[in-house]
Amino acid sequence: MNNELYKLIYSIITILITSGCFGYINYNILEKLNVVVDRPNKEIDKKQKIMIFTGINISLYWILTTVLNYEIALSIVLVLLFDVVGTILIIAPLAKGIDYVINIIRRIFGQSYAENREIRDYIFNTNKIQTLFVFDFDNNLITCGYLDYQQSGDNNYFDLALIPLDAPENQYSFEQVVEETSKHKDSRILVDFEKKIKIYILRY
Repeated sequence: MNNELYKLIYSIITILITSGCFGYINYNILEKLNVVVDRPNKEIDKKQKIMIFTGINISLYWILTTVLNYEIALSIVLVLLFDVVGTILIIAPLAKGIDYVINIIRRIFGQSYAENREIRDYIFNTNKIQTLFVFDFDNNLITCGYLDYQQSGDNNYFDLALIPLDAPENQYSFEQVVEETSKHKDSRILVDFEKKIKIYILRY
C-alpha cells in the first residue's frame, strides 16, 4: 500500500513538474526582473521559454529522485529552491550576460542596441531625477513636471504621474526645452506616434 501511495504521489508530482507549473516560476521571476519581456502577441515565445525551464526542472527532479535517490519531499524543496534562488543568482545573470555579449557583437557590426524591455520601461526606469516636458507634434506644451510614477510598458494605457515644477508651465517654451535637453548627454526624447506627443526627458 505504501509503495502504491509512493508511486501515486510520485506520479502527481511528476505531472505538476512536466505540465509547466514549476517552469512558470522561473519565467515569472525573470519577467519581474525584466530579464525576459514578451509582448502580448508573442504568446508562443512565452510558452517556449516556459518549456525550456520545465525541461530544466524535470532534469533536476529526475537526477534528485532517480540518480541521487532523494526523497520526493526533499527533491521538491530543492527544485523549488532552485526555481527561486537559482533563477535569481544563476539564470538571470547568465541571461543578462548573454544579452550584453550579443549587444557588443551588434555594435561591432554597426547595429543598434537591443533591449528586452519596452521602450517606456527602458527610458523611465532609473534612479535619477527626471523632468518631463510633454509637447504635441506642433510643439505646443501639454504639461511638464517631475516624474513621480509611470505604468509599465506592457500596459497598453499610457499614464504618467507628474509632480509640478517650481515655475508655472507657461514659462517653458519649446526652444528652451530643446536647448536644455541638448546640454545633457543623459537626456532622452520619447516620441509616441500613436498619441502624437513628444516627451523631452531631462535626467539629473
